[in-house]
Amino acid sequence: MVQFYFLAVCFNILGGFVLASPYFQERFSGISVLREFIFNKTSLRIGLISSLLIVGILKIISVFIGDIIIIGDLLPSLTLLFSGFTLLIEYFSESNDADKGFIKKMDTIFVKHSSIVGVSAIVAGSLHFIFPGVLFL
Repeated sequence: MVQFYFLAVCFNILGGFVLASPYFQERFSGISVLREFIFNKTSLRIGLISSLLIVGILKIISVFIGDIIIIGDLLPSLTLLFSGFTLLIEYFSESNDADKGFIKKMDTIFVKHSSIVGVSAIVAGSLHFIFPGVLFL
C-alpha cells in the first residue's frame, strides 16, 4: 500500500535522525533539539517507538502492487524494526529495572551502536524514497 510506503520512508528518516543525533549534533544543531524534544515527553517517545515497530511489521505484511511478498521491502522493514527495538531498549534501560540481564545485554549491543542503526535507517529511508521499485528496497 502506498500509505505504508510513505510511512516507512518518513519513520525511517525520523527514527534515524533521533538515533544518530549524537553523531550529527556537531554538524547540525537542530537534530539534537529534535531528540531532546522527543525524549523529554514520554508520550512522544512511546508513540515513536510503537509507530516504528508497527509500521515495520505492517510493511513486511503489506504488498505494493507488482512487488514480491516480504522480500520487496525487506531493508526498510528491518531498519524500522531495528530502530524501534533500539529506542525501546534505550527506554527500558533508563528505567529502574535496568539491572536485568537481557536489557543490559541488549543495551550494550544496540544502544551503544545506536548511531550506526540511525545512519543505516536514514540511508534505507532515502534509498527507498529514491528507488521505490528496487528489490530489497
